[in-house]
Amino acid sequence: MIALDLPGHGEDRSPPQNVSFEDYAACVSGALNSSKNPCILVGHSMGGAIINHSADSLPDRIRALVYLTALIPAEGRSMISYVDGFDPEYLAQILWAPDRRTATLQPEGVKRFLCSQCSAETIEVVSPLLKPEPVAPYETPILTTGPNLDKLPRYYIECLQDRVVPLALQRAMRSTVPIDGVYSLDTDHAPFFSTPEELAAVLHEIAERA
Repeated sequence: MIALDLPGHGEDRSPPQNVSFEDYAACVSGALNSSKNPCILVGHSMGGAIINHSADSLPDRIRALVYLTALIPAEGRSMISYVDGFDPEYLAQILWAPDRRTATLQPEGVKRFLCSQCSAETIEVVSPLLKPEPVAPYETPILTTGPNLDKLPRYYIECLQDRVVPLALQRAMRSTVPIDGVYSLDTDHAPFFSTPEELAAVLHEIAERA
């Protein structure tokens, strides 16, 4: 399993205010093209839009798509257009840069929303790793042609205690596309921190099915 650092995230040093959705797509496409075998793409949160784009452009490099408590924007809609489905208390924890090209989740927001089911020790480790989030990718209309997506198995992992992408929004989005299997985890928006063993078990099961 490989966890990619998208541009402007993790150890990548791209200036976040300059990062575009196309930069995200190019990062994932590069990883797919460098792999010897077709991959299972797991898109967490806004990663749902990214894996849809990748599947549309490189379907032969992908075995299956997995949406992990993810956004699945309708054709031509941007991710930020779904803001009305978010908890206002969560949105209040986001600090916008003066130029509004980046946004940062404040420490209290990490604790109460992103990692609400995580241990205090995990939150202490995670919080300093978070960077200002590029805004442009969220404003970009997501365009896919559709047929390539329909060729691929698709699975959704919903997180029942998610306070970033609420359960009602998760279910509303997945109801708009064909889904081959739905799995539920009783945890927050960061299951790779809060329930890593349970998440790994679900991903292993999907890998056996795909």
